[in-house]
Amino acid sequence: MSNHLNPQLHQDWKTNGYLKVPGFFSQEEVDALQKWVSEISCWKSTPDKWMHHYESTPDGPRLSRSENFVPYHTGMKATVTGGKVLNIVSELMNQPAVLYKEKINYKYPGGGGYAAHQDAPAYEFVDYHVTCLISVDPATPESGCLYFASGRHQEGFIALDEKGCVAPETASTMEWVAVPTDPGDILLFGSYIPHKSPANTSNQPRRIIYLTYNARSQGDWREQYYTDKRQAFSEYAKEGSNRDKQISKIAHFRGKVVNHDF
Repeated sequence: MSNHLNPQLHQDWKTNGYLKVPGFFSQEEVDALQKWVSEISCWKSTPDKWMHHYESTPDGPRLSRSENFVPYHTGMKATVTGGKVLNIVSELMNQPAVLYKEKINYKYPGGGGYAAHQDAPAYEFVDYHVTCLISVDPATPESGCLYFASGRHQEGFIALDEKGCVAPETASTMEWVAVPTDPGDILLFGSYIPHKSPANTSNQPRRIIYLTYNARSQGDWREQYYTDKRQAFSEYAKEGSNRDKQISKIAHFRGKVVNHDF
């Protein structure tokens, strides 16, 4: 297992609960990632393979998220299930990691943001995970970059409300740090660090790949995760609770969902 991080970066990770690594991918790799994301965004709907979510924007319905694409894209699969991404996550976990789930959040102009939340309530089956965010486009405060409540990952669940988010009255008292990223940068963060992102008020897309990993010692849950999500959203639609208008099993998405294709 290669070492990508020096002792200071390891200390920053422990102290802050997140870590930015600028220029992790070369320009050639960025070009490939941008091409692959564009390809995936053009895939036609399918009931049993990849998963597309759409939201209402000023330009009409646009993709807000794609999931479960790794088995169907050779280049993306090689990049996210081996090599330096897996190595750096395994280094932070201090043990071998395995892919738990993957998604692309598109956030086109006018695309919705995400309320303050921790990922742990939405990611079942494992005790702990690390997510690697890959910036495909520039992510700025205007286009909806991530904000973190630095250091608050050490508190476990924080003011979990009925939506599975950090209660708004608590979130409003937190100190939030904007973490802009450029194409090729990565951001690493764990299960319990509170984070949020605003809507995209710019005129450019803010596409980001999110790769979530768990310790291999806890098992490979990826297929079970997507089976469970399909079943849950099928039940939401039947029960008429409006939970099928969410994008996840927690109600953190602030955009208006108009369709799910899966």
